[in-house]
Formats: sequence, C-alpha cells, structure tokens
Amino acid sequence: MKLTLHPLVHLDILEAMSFYEREGGAKLAADFFLEFTRVKECIVERPLSFVSLSSELRRAKFDRFPFHTIFSIESDHILILVVRHDARHEHFGLDR
Repeated sequence: MKLTLHPLVHLDILEAMSFYEREGGAKLAADFFLEFTRVKECIVERPLSFVSLSSELRRAKFDRFPFHTIFSIESDHILILVVRHDARHEHFGLDR
C-alpha cells in the first residue's frame, strides 16, 4: 500500500530533528530520522497491527524516542497526519 505524508509532517520531523541536533548533535538527529523511517516501513508492512484510536485513526510509537505518529488507512493509501512528542496534547495535529 502507498504511504503519503500530510504536508505539515515534514515540519514535525524538522522541528524534532532540530531539537535533537541542538541537544545531542547531528548523529542524534540522524538517528531520529532513521527511527521515523523504520516506523513508516512498519506501518506500510502491517498497518492494522497498531493501536486503534478510533475507527479511522491508529498510533505507531517510536522505540527509541518519545514520539509517535498518528495515521489513517484510506481506501488506496495510508496517510500519516502527524508526528508528535508523546507529551503533546492528544488532539494536536488531528485537524489536519
């Protein structure tokens, strides 16, 4: 199944990577991006295995970082709506 990202997801990723680069250097930021890539691959491989938040939305948690994605399974693709820190408000990004 094809995976698409909401346009604002790119900003979510850049903000997180900027934070990790400031706090731990370029390698930590790159590790965050690799973790995001791994999560995307897992979502494509087995989208129904992730926690269901509603009839339309699912959550995939990162292993190493306190982040997760919220995504929906559409008829012909998977749409990642947001990548957010676990401490963000539970409604952040859901209006995208």
